[in-house]
Amino acid sequence: MRSEKEGVGGSGVAVAARDLSGREKLSAGEVQFRRESPRREPEVPPASSFGSGGGTGKPREEKTTVLSKVVIRRLPPSLTKEQLEEQLHPLPAHDYFEFFTADLSLYPHLYSRAYINFRNPDDILLFRDRFDGYIFIDSKGLEYPAVVEFAPFQKIAKKKLKKKDAKTGSIEDDPEYKKFLETYCVEEEKPNANPETLLGDIEAKTRELIARRTTPLLEYIRNRKLEKQDSRREARRAKEEGAGEEAFTGRRKKKEERRGEV
Repeated sequence: MRSEKEGVGGSGVAVAARDLSGREKLSAGEVQFRRESPRREPEVPPASSFGSGGGTGKPREEKTTVLSKVVIRRLPPSLTKEQLEEQLHPLPAHDYFEFFTADLSLYPHLYSRAYINFRNPDDILLFRDRFDGYIFIDSKGLEYPAVVEFAPFQKIAKKKLKKKDAKTGSIEDDPEYKKFLETYCVEEEKPNANPETLLGDIEAKTRELIARRTTPLLEYIRNRKLEKQDSRREARRAKEEGAGEEAFTGRRKKKEERRGEV
């Protein structure tokens, strides 16, 4: 772990003062931390003069953004939130703690990270001194030096209270549910039928389903098949009738020939 030299007044916490120009004078520890962090405080535009004639008015009050959210990067990919909380214990007062595991699609650069929003910004430097460069060791014995810096996005998610659903616990009063219960109870009260009756019911339902399962195209195909069957039946009958007449004519001729010979 790295240590930080104490600032003015014997404390490692940032001490701010204002000089005659109205700018904020920072302690040595806070200056170093802000140099390491990728985020910088927004620059305040210079105060404009009021009126004309070159007179200088009162400078506008500077709006300083207090940074309170930090991110811990380069954590072991196999680290869990519970293990991290155990490593960071005791953790100063905070109102936001979010842990993200490593993204496997970024292999081989697999690192977990965590975001913490401290209630007291003065605790940030002390936390940085403890864990910036702190070496985390995973289950395989690999070392991961952590990096502590200000989070680029300082806002935190607000916990929204979920509205209670008005229909919760009202199923007993639902008319459709009551109707279902009545139908279900009536079906249970039916006497047990014998296998023949059940088989007849199943066949009737099957025929009903088959009858319903029809379309104009299926009707047309069915009619065509019936017409072909009828035409074949008529052709077969006509052929049989023709063969019978020929046989009858042949027998008649043979009889006449026999009579002539006699």
